[in-house]
Amino acid sequence: MYLLVIILGMCLVYFVLFFLFPLFFKQTLPPLKYLSVRSLGLILLLSLIIMTLSVNIADRELNNRIIHTFGGGFLTFFICFLAVKDTRISITKFQFFVLSFLIVTALGVMNEIAEFVLQNYAQFAFARNVNDTWFDLTSNAAGALIASVCFVPFVRTIKKSS
Repeated sequence: MYLLVIILGMCLVYFVLFFLFPLFFKQTLPPLKYLSVRSLGLILLLSLIIMTLSVNIADRELNNRIIHTFGGGFLTFFICFLAVKDTRISITKFQFFVLSFLIVTALGVMNEIAEFVLQNYAQFAFARNVNDTWFDLTSNAAGALIASVCFVPFVRTIKKSS
């Protein structure tokens, strides 16, 4: 159930970023188009593949690393890429990398806070010790770095015509 909430949350993140990126870079808000439907499909497909692969790993610790590396850091960075690509905003590769890495980090921290609250107040079991949180955040960062190698080269700076 928790993983399903995360998958739906990732789709919501796409929409937030779709409208946030243009505002952040003082550009006009783009209309939602077919590209957004395609991007949501890609997000759902990649999420399901990552979740399916990770839950089939018997080692719970390795399973958790895969979830946070690819289902957290990599997937969130990919969502940032899709939002930038679909909105066609003018952004440099450096701006994209820094902002996307910060978004991955912020969402990773928000996830860890949610896990803390659910574990301590709703009796969910997420971590056996405090080091799990640090491993999760490190895994998110590793996933973002892997994704940056994959996606930053494809960010195009669109020149505005004067």
